[in-house]
Amino acid sequence: MAEPSEADLAQARTAVSTLLEGLGLSAHLYAVEAREGRWAVIVECATDSGWQRTELQAGAELLVASRGDAKARAALLAEWRTHLGACKRD
Repeated sequence: MAEPSEADLAQARTAVSTLLEGLGLSAHLYAVEAREGRWAVIVECATDSGWQRTELQAGAELLVASRGDAKARAALLAEWRTHLGACKRD
């Protein structure tokens, strides 16, 4: 990925927000950064014992998943669900 534009970053943030909503986390914060040709997604979420910080990686599949590709979305959600398994859910 070339240096992302502000529009690229905005699209990535929107995609991450939509995907995290799909996970049903009860309390979370997140940030999206471009790193080494991929998106770094930093998620902090409430757990039974406090807060957990997790860094996830996503490439172009992040934007593909957010644009309605059900298979890409399901795969990305399954991967993220594994990493965010301790997070409280609604």
